[in-house]
Amino acid sequence: MTDDEHVQHTWNLAHPDGGEMTIELWTDGYSVRVHGGPDDGHDDDRGLHAIEEELLPKYRAAGYRVESDYAVNDPESHDDEPEDVEPDGRPEACPECGSPVEYEANHVSDFREGEAWLCTDCKWGQYVTA
Repeated sequence: MTDDEHVQHTWNLAHPDGGEMTIELWTDGYSVRVHGGPDDGHDDDRGLHAIEEELLPKYRAAGYRVESDYAVNDPESHDDEPEDVEPDGRPEACPECGSPVEYEANHVSDFREGEAWLCTDCKWGQYVTA
């Protein structure tokens, strides 16, 4: 099998006679590699289309069934997104009414949008960056 860091998605297939095979879609989005089965070592450069439209139907017709399929290294992973970190420079209190202020990462007003400090009472606002 290949090094897992290059694999985006894997399909594991099994045949009633005991044959097993794996189809891998690589993270580049177009490389496909078959391990085991009648096409062991087969490479394709047509990506998911080749898997869904040709390989899986071909192997199902030959008696294979998909035992499992799962993402290995999904390029759309959102687990690594940074949390909203409050920047330095928080006002001690609202200059208009003296109430506490809170940070909002994406405040939208009539003509602007971005990071801002907002009053919790009178809704005074100050954008963090110009």
